[in-house]
Amino acid sequence: MTKNPPSPAPDTTMREFDVAILGGGGAAEALAAALDGSGRRVLVAERARVGGECPFVACMPSKAMLYDAGRSTHWNRAVERRAGIVEHLDDRGHAEQLTRDGALLVRGDATIVDEHTIEVDAVRYRSEHLVLATGVAPVIPTIDGIDTLGEHLWTSDDALTTTERPVRLTVIGGGPIGCELAHLFAGFDTEVHLIDNAPGAFPELPDEIGAIVDDGLRAAGVRVCRGRSVVKFEMRGGNVQITLDNDARLVTDRVVVSVGRSANLVEIGVDRLGLDPSENLPVGDNGRIDCPGSVWAIGDVAGLGQYTHLANHHAAVVADHLVGDGRRRFDDVVVPACIFTRPPVMMIGPTPDQLGEQVTWVDARLSEVARWTTDALGDGFLTIGVDRRSRTVVAAHGIGARFDELAAALIIAIDGGITVDRLAMSMWPFPTVGEILGPILRRAVAALDE
Repeated sequence: MTKNPPSPAPDTTMREFDVAILGGGGAAEALAAALDGSGRRVLVAERARVGGECPFVACMPSKAMLYDAGRSTHWNRAVERRAGIVEHLDDRGHAEQLTRDGALLVRGDATIVDEHTIEVDAVRYRSEHLVLATGVAPVIPTIDGIDTLGEHLWTSDDALTTTERPVRLTVIGGGPIGCELAHLFAGFDTEVHLIDNAPGAFPELPDEIGAIVDDGLRAAGVRVCRGRSVVKFEMRGGNVQITLDNDARLVTDRVVVSVGRSANLVEIGVDRLGLDPSENLPVGDNGRIDCPGSVWAIGDVAGLGQYTHLANHHAAVVADHLVGDGRRRFDDVVVPACIFTRPPVMMIGPTPDQLGEQVTWVDARLSEVARWTTDALGDGFLTIGVDRRSRTVVAAHGIGARFDELAAALIIAIDGGITVDRLAMSMWPFPTVGEILGPILRRAVAALDE
């Protein structure tokens, strides 16, 4: 086997590169690692923290705090443990790893000059390829009085870095982040209200899933208000008064907005490539942007999902096109996601509405397996979509205890293209949550044979 040439040593005087990555988050780290040993000269420009959101203000701190909330850990001890897990918000380890991977890290605001040039703090760098990996930022909704809240208004970043445990907290937005934050703070005895304008949790999924999500929130003490919108905020002393669209009012200490995130495109000069920074990037299934030059998008900014594992996949695909045989595609594997409510939600592949009539859906309940009884696991629901022509599973969605781990088996089944006829022959260890795959696969075979 021919060994790749070693990566060039970082050189702070270099101005010519093969690949310039705008943004130093997880997607950029994964791409730099994938290009290591290829002989390509790689530049990474990052204005804030190398490593992005996940290790510091998102996935890792939220899962740590959710774990401690479930164990009745004291707030101060949980915050102390979180600080260690997020390395006290110090990105030196990530920066050093970029250097070990052969990339030159330049800290500062990067802007695009043209399809082969970026500028960082008045210094210009040329590159054959540009890769946008600038991530996303929380959307602050336009609501009367929101600009008066000051320190009483939090984003999820604030909520996951604060050392303060508010007595009362209101979460605006009932999507994945909003539901996780509601569970988190309720677990530390904060009075939590969750307000969402959608009629139910995760309306794109079967109603059974949303119902169990909200049952779990209410069981944790969260006061769930679906189908309502906030129309006004007012400061009343040191508290916030919230008015809803039905004139109902509540008073809270802190407000967390979790209504979505938008791509960081406005200030990086994409207009110089003929792109509209207020619109989604026109990204192809190989990651290449439809614009002059060789410009690519990976991670959250690509507009195809906001998951660390998806960002890593994007990086692998783009690396394949830059230094490999160019066969990889963003959609060559199924996209999974887990939401760490109690119980956890798993979403693998397209939703029922996205797949249409060529797919047959079959369901199972967690109560069908023995482990539900022995461990008092609570309610759980699983549905799988099976393509009637190939007789393979193409999607799976569910909620239940340990379903975040169950997801791996279904991902392998989908990506492997294994027929339900063969899968239904498999043996499932007793008594485990995984036994739920037995009845649901047998039902799939029966439904296809009707």
